[in-house]
Amino acid sequence: DSHPFGVWRRFVTPAPPSQMKPPLFSRVVRVTTPFLVSVLTLATVATAAETKSFELNPDRIKVVDPKGLAAQTYFVPGVNLVISCSGSVWAQSKKGGANAQAHGKFYVQGLDKSLVQELARKVQDDFVAKLRATGATVLTYDDLKSDPLVAGHGRRTADAKWNLPTRSKDPLTYIIATPTDAQAFEPGLAASAAFWLHAMAKEKKLIVLLPEITFTVPQMWGEVDAGYKRDSAGIAVNSTMLLQAAAIYVDNPQGSFTNIQIQTHGKRPAAEVTGTIKKLSEDKTQFSSSWGRSSSDWLMTLDPTAFSDGVLQASYAINTYVADQVKKVRK
Repeated sequence: DSHPFGVWRRFVTPAPPSQMKPPLFSRVVRVTTPFLVSVLTLATVATAAETKSFELNPDRIKVVDPKGLAAQTYFVPGVNLVISCSGSVWAQSKKGGANAQAHGKFYVQGLDKSLVQELARKVQDDFVAKLRATGATVLTYDDLKSDPLVAGHGRRTADAKWNLPTRSKDPLTYIIATPTDAQAFEPGLAASAAFWLHAMAKEKKLIVLLPEITFTVPQMWGEVDAGYKRDSAGIAVNSTMLLQAAAIYVDNPQGSFTNIQIQTHGKRPAAEVTGTIKKLSEDKTQFSSSWGRSSSDWLMTLDPTAFSDGVLQASYAINTYVADQVKKVRK
């Protein structure tokens, strides 16, 4: 599931899950056959994605110390949906002394605050309902928002361009959506984004569960094409949305390292098509027969229905998995 594009050969060194970069921004080399289409002929796609249930790949999930999930009471302070909103990628080939370079940038249109916050709220409500179905007591932000630890904790600052908090991890920028502005908690300095609630977990004898689910859209990657007396570089792009990663941050009274990590599901897209992609501009400079450079800008316009369906189907599957883990240890 870590390789979304089966026809491309990758020349990258595998990294541990914590260091993995989005597969959409890998350097790839195109295998030249008459059946492969150049990136320059890619057309704008406008078909809405069909809503399908999402199936998690158990081989891409790691549960650390599952016994640390056992409790009678849980606190869900919110849900973080992390979604790519802009980014760029380079492709370069220097075969046989040539120097072909291509640079692509994208921007996502349609990540309205009201839309993504409503999605975060739906994911949160589904998570709480599934946890309660295990027989546990589940507290939410509304239950504990007046607690001094919760009320006094810092909140993320919204980016002026996106009207939402953002996070940059080269070469991508992400928006961070929470059910409400008041639930956009600063993560603190600890490895777990829930650790700042440890004092509450000890005092109230509860477990804090904070899901963070990351999606990447569109998929953009660099490709190079080398052969006899030719060397070129280009940018490829499509509107597929991937479940890039997910983390269920856990804090329990005993302070164990319990957590759930979900790695990239490359061959199981959250949505095959999430909108339309348009090339806004492209500049080409040919310095010589063997040295050229191109730069292109792309606009991804989301289809709200297809995008929302993809986010919810993948997130609901994660909620079900976590609730099942909780149910197992509470028996």
